[in-house]
Amino acid sequence: MKGVIGAVAVLAIAGSAWAGDYHSGATLNCSECHVMHFSQSHGYNGSGIFTPLGGDGPHEHLLRNEINDLCLSCHNAQTFAPDVFGAGTQSGLVRQAGGLNDAALGAPYDETHGHTLGSTDDPPGNDGSWSPDAEHGLMCVDCHQPHGYGAQVENPYRNLLYSRGGQPYPGLTPDYAVGTNDLTKDVYEVVNSGSDHYSFDNIFFNEPEQTESAYAGWCKGCHTDFHGIKGGNEVGGADGTEWLRHPQADADIGDVGGGHSSATVFAADAIWPQVMSPDELWHPTDPADVVNQTPSCFSCHKAHGNKNAFGLIFLGETAPITEEGTSDGTYKMMCKQCHVQG
Repeated sequence: MKGVIGAVAVLAIAGSAWAGDYHSGATLNCSECHVMHFSQSHGYNGSGIFTPLGGDGPHEHLLRNEINDLCLSCHNAQTFAPDVFGAGTQSGLVRQAGGLNDAALGAPYDETHGHTLGSTDDPPGNDGSWSPDAEHGLMCVDCHQPHGYGAQVENPYRNLLYSRGGQPYPGLTPDYAVGTNDLTKDVYEVVNSGSDHYSFDNIFFNEPEQTESAYAGWCKGCHTDFHGIKGGNEVGGADGTEWLRHPQADADIGDVGGGHSSATVFAADAIWPQVMSPDELWHPTDPADVVNQTPSCFSCHKAHGNKNAFGLIFLGETAPITEEGTSDGTYKMMCKQCHVQG
């Protein structure tokens, strides 16, 4: 992205602080993002290392740079913080959320391939209740709380905002457990340290409420018109007939008539799309164990994006898995992970 900063102080000031979500509690370090007089020319304690000041300052809120450039100074092409922009820099790491793009990045991370920083376009499926800032476009802080949270949200997953797109969803900001799973939490991270902290195979999705997806409810704040539930007016009958939108909650694999999805097919997959599970059976091999597994937004899309249109994940049956899917993955193969028509 234009104006991305180079080396920064976080490595020296905070170390490799992977314990839980950053920007919270002891890791909420003011000087990493703010500067009092926009005049700093030396590091702290004689280190000579600090987050450089961006051009065209001073910036609002005493920030060291414009918001997206400031965030990317740590979160792009660095080894001490998650790389969330374009291609990742950690070899072999398949990021759960993939990578953001912007207008200057270009192929293969085109603007149609995920969330585009700086874009002033309304989100796909938006009902008109929210639009990006007219001057700055889509910003990292439109989705993430840079200062973390207090007691109002317990363990918010990835510091996601408490509400999205002007649509408050109390209780639907996804929360998470680390180390030991808690089925009342929406997300389970096996470990919260090391380079694979943000890897897709370190992150699993629980289903605390059988008829809800906190993850999808949060996404609905912007992508409102894309969401529906089984049996609701937006997706047709409870037997799967005349659905208008793919459900993102309350529609388990193989639980509706008409052959719309197959527990047998899902259980026989060599590689599984990610689903919500109320019983930790994310990779069942017995069709009888599939009946509670529920697809949601992350089953088909990368939250930030990837090299495919709309951040879609084209999974086939041939390893290895990449952020785009698999080498034999296509639109058709993605659908056939759960569906049997044809």
